[in-house]
Amino acid sequence: MAYYEKRGSAWRAQIRRKGHPTLSATFDTKADAQRWAAEIEGDMSRSRFVDTRAAMRTTLSKALQQYDREVTEHKKGADQERTRIKRWLKHPIAEKALGEITPSDLAEYRDERLKAGAASATVRLDLAIISHLYTVAAKEWRLEGLTNPCQNLRMPKGSKARDRRPTADELRRVYAEAAKLHPELPVIIELAADTAMRRSELLLLRREHVKDKIAVLEDTKNGERRLVPLSSRARELLKSLPARIDGKVFSLAPNTVSNYFPKACQAAGVSGLTFHDLRHEATSRLFERGFAIMEVQAITGHKTLAMLKRYTHLSPHALADKLG
Repeated sequence: MAYYEKRGSAWRAQIRRKGHPTLSATFDTKADAQRWAAEIEGDMSRSRFVDTRAAMRTTLSKALQQYDREVTEHKKGADQERTRIKRWLKHPIAEKALGEITPSDLAEYRDERLKAGAASATVRLDLAIISHLYTVAAKEWRLEGLTNPCQNLRMPKGSKARDRRPTADELRRVYAEAAKLHPELPVIIELAADTAMRRSELLLLRREHVKDKIAVLEDTKNGERRLVPLSSRARELLKSLPARIDGKVFSLAPNTVSNYFPKACQAAGVSGLTFHDLRHEATSRLFERGFAIMEVQAITGHKTLAMLKRYTHLSPHALADKLG
């Protein structure tokens, strides 16, 4: 027989049946608790009962730590994902058992983060970790009876695609201020706006990867090898850099560039520009120069045409000139 108890704003259901373990779970409403109890008791009667005690003993905190070791460790974006995991571990919800976490718990987290000013894309990525964790827990860790609370959760709407493109004058001013911070910085910025290479791809570049008119990227964000054609300007910029004993093209670390770039923009009086916007700029330039979609995709490494479209913003002035 099932027993129901109201705890704060939630309802706790408990099932005691001879020959079966005592089970309990917490739900947003009494109706949800009653449906759960009816399903469990029905499964017990038909000998289809699934023991969920392991799921009820495993806290989100413990599961996230295991997820970090077994899943995050092997991802290219491990550092960024670990930052999200640390944020989850500090939240009170981390002390709840996996089987107790409800969609309303995650909705509360979603609303808290959005109210605090977090971007919708950031919150979506936070919740994506939890959703994948439940999938891994059910399929690989054999935690039976788990229901992914993200399945019935309304995700934040996607952020509007950025269409910020720097003007030639803005870039000149940024180059000038960047040179005051570090001699390599203006070269990095100009190459990003010319080649469409990502920050990490540029800063991990080695001399042996630059072969005549091609930069060979062995390790990209997508995990695939990519050949990036270099314009005469890009080749000139690379040749202007002194050779390093360690074989690297640049001495600056990715995080250093991330810190320096906004400082250079601020000093130059340029607002609303991010380093990743330079990749958008380079992609748009390729289209404006007449490259076909598949040619641009081969250069930039975008996985799908939909992604390529999101990061491409053609200048209306260039299009008007093309119309005649």
